[in-house]
Amino acid sequence: MASLTTVLASHTLIGLDTSPFIYLFEHHPDYFPLVEEIFLYLKSPDVEGITSIITLIETCVQPRRDGQAELVEIYEQALLKSQQVRMYDIDLALARNAIQLRVQYGFRVPDALQLSAALEHGATLFITNDRRLAKITELQILILADYLPATGNAK
Repeated sequence: MASLTTVLASHTLIGLDTSPFIYLFEHHPDYFPLVEEIFLYLKSPDVEGITSIITLIETCVQPRRDGQAELVEIYEQALLKSQQVRMYDIDLALARNAIQLRVQYGFRVPDALQLSAALEHGATLFITNDRRLAKITELQILILADYLPATGNAK
């Protein structure tokens, strides 16, 4: 398997699932070094990340439940004002593509919308930690767990 750096280097538009954001902002003990490398790469000239409004929803639910208003604010500010990641709304074209992804692959609605946003806007790589998404053939899937050091086995 190619190194994370090598995989990233061959992509300039990268779709991002929700998990990389959670791992970054909540400093996940196993995944933080990986996502830190990814987000540093996204600062490179002519490189951009793509996600959908689903990420805002998914990142903010648990902190809101836990009464962590500051973390909710951090997520909102980071996602809405990011220079390195563009967050897309769900429009009719994105929804139609998500329908096709659900029919073709059986993905859950949030996953189909995330993948649809990446595809609709030209991403060639999608970063997630959800192995179920690896069956898509329209773009390359990078599973974060595959890049953990041999001693790591976190979720």
